[in-house]
Amino acid sequence: MSRINETLKQMIDELDLDRRLNEASVQAEQALHRALDTAADYAHEHRDDLDRLLTRVTTSIDERTEGKYADQVTKVREQLDRGVERLAERRPPEDD
Repeated sequence: MSRINETLKQMIDELDLDRRLNEASVQAEQALHRALDTAADYAHEHRDDLDRLLTRVTTSIDERTEGKYADQVTKVREQLDRGVERLAERRPPEDD
């Protein structure tokens, strides 16, 4: 088993995997931050549109289910509202 470990370590060193994995991790983190910033900008700029969309969706669900799941729909709607609010707050409002 020791020989396999040594061989793997040598291959990892030769391929410079530690550095490459670290670079990939940094790039993935940067991409995630850019995506969150973009989503925050959208949520900030389109809060009213998102609110109208969520209202239409929740109303439609209530109508189609005849209010059978109204409590669950309300809870999900509240969670979505909080999520949109938190996302929009990631981006400070622009000075006019």
